[in-house]
Formats: sequence, structure tokens, C-alpha cells
Amino acid sequence: MYGRPGVAGHCLRLQDEHGFDVSLGLAALVDGQAGRAWSPPFLAELRATGWDERSAVTSALRHARRLAKPLASVDPAMAELRTAILRQELEAERLAVAWLEERLGPLPDPDRTDPVTASANLRLVTGPNPPQHLLDPLLGFDDG
Repeated sequence: MYGRPGVAGHCLRLQDEHGFDVSLGLAALVDGQAGRAWSPPFLAELRATGWDERSAVTSALRHARRLAKPLASVDPAMAELRTAILRQELEAERLAVAWLEERLGPLPDPDRTDPVTASANLRLVTGPNPPQHLLDPLLGFDDG
């Protein structure tokens, strides 16, 4: 899904402008497309049992990497540090997604397409913001 044209950029825009948790949102979306509905208690349990902390580690590393960007353009040592932070950010994200996949288990029906459940899961994760028109490209309702 993330590899679909325009999705990565759209996810990053939602992340930066609306605090969208890309990994959790895409997991909810894929699960929903396969027919597994998420409930508020289920999401609360994921968050309470470790998701929020894992996501916070990734976010903190992303923040540090972004802070280092202007310095990295003029200081080779900072450029190396920024690259190391990026590697750690990606590893933290990989570990978080692996943890999430372990809790979710296999998709109930990977060949199914359930846009209603996918949309409901995504909205559960995002809450009332961002506006629906910003989520529609993730749902495949818009290619833009």
C-alpha cells in the first residue's frame, strides 16, 4: 500500500500536518481491507500495551534527525550523525511494525477488499482530524 503512487508522500504530509501515525494507520487500513474491524477497546489495548511507546521512540528519532538537517549541510560530522539517526529511526520503525504484526496475526482474508471497514479503521486511528478528503487517497478513492 505504501508503495502505491502518491501514498508515501501523502502519508508524510498527514504525519507532519496532522500527527498521523503512519504505521498504525496503514496497519488499521490493511486490516480493514481484509475484513478485520478495529474497535476503540482494541485500539486502546494496542496503545496501552506498548504501541504508544514504540511510536514515541520513532517520533523522537525523526525529530532529532530533522533538527540535525541544517547542521548536516555544513558540518560533515553532523551529516554522519544524521545518517546514523536515520538508520536508528528506520530500525525503531521496523521493530514497532514487527511488534504490531505479531499482535495482529495473519490477515483474516488477504484477498478481500472491504473499503467500508478500511475507512472505519482508518478514521478510528486518526480521530476526527484530518478531514476525510485528506484520507481518501489512502483509501484509493483518489489518486491525488
